[in-house]
Amino acid sequence: MSRPLRIEYSGALYHVMNRGNQRQNVFLKKNDYETFLEKLEYFAELFHIEVYCYCLMTNHFHLLLKTNEANLGRFMQSFLTSFTITLNRRNNKSGHLFQGRYKAHLVENQKYISELSRYIHLNPIRIKKYEKASVATKRKILVNYPWSSFPEYLGLRENSVFLNTASVLSTWGNLIPEKIKHYRQYVEAGLYENVDNPFELAQRQQIIGSESFAEKILREIILNKEVKDAREERALIKFKKSISPDKILDAISRYYEVDKLDLLQKRSSLRNIRKIAMYLCCKHCLDHTSLTDLGRLFNVSVSGLTRSRDRFDISRKNDKDISKEIREIEKSIV
Repeated sequence: MSRPLRIEYSGALYHVMNRGNQRQNVFLKKNDYETFLEKLEYFAELFHIEVYCYCLMTNHFHLLLKTNEANLGRFMQSFLTSFTITLNRRNNKSGHLFQGRYKAHLVENQKYISELSRYIHLNPIRIKKYEKASVATKRKILVNYPWSSFPEYLGLRENSVFLNTASVLSTWGNLIPEKIKHYRQYVEAGLYENVDNPFELAQRQQIIGSESFAEKILREIILNKEVKDAREERALIKFKKSISPDKILDAISRYYEVDKLDLLQKRSSLRNIRKIAMYLCCKHCLDHTSLTDLGRLFNVSVSGLTRSRDRFDISRKNDKDISKEIREIEKSIV
């Protein structure tokens, strides 16, 4: 079984989370939370990590952090190992505290850090216990929750030495009071209206950002990556498998018995089949061909291509016949 690739480079920004082993509670007492934050401070300084925000829940944690060196793996291994050893000794236990390998999403810089920080800071009220609580009650919980960086963002608690609030607040105004006010309003809007889940925006499951950013990371980092872990190697091989648009178009033209060139015409009479071609090329060729090049191939803009892909993806899920045809075409490609 393959495991997600670790994408590491200097200046990378990540959302990191992990759950307790078998979803059991990790933080049982006040000093468990305190120890976690003490270890975070120590290892963040040791590995030159900038912590933008955090939230510790009883059975999991969230971090938003920046690595000034390509060292996320070494940082997290040292940090979590030290924390686990300390808690096991304290509680006279042994074994894993956390549920396997931590999850890490690479984040596209400033554009997405506000969304992620809001998601992280809203965690304390995203539990069943508070589902029917009033907005006022939820607001009170957020600003008083002791194991989140949100009170520090609001100036209600002295900032931890390791915490960098400036980067997230930088887009929320000019003067500090204005930034705090606007950021607080932004986070608390999530108490009474649905906000987008940033993880639904993830490209290739590991990257939160635009498709152009995901492509850049793929070509500059992932495809040049060397791995030693056999499970990571399988994931890398999957990334490197080259499926060209020609292969997709050949398979579609054979299946529907149409001329391949007709699929590339913007005003093609084969409109529905052309949509299938665009959808499958977006799904299978981005490790080989950029969205820009696919757009040129189909004579559409990148936004037009992705809109067509997304609309078709929604419609095909409600059409059993089309879904069956797509599966058969994909089998022929493989």
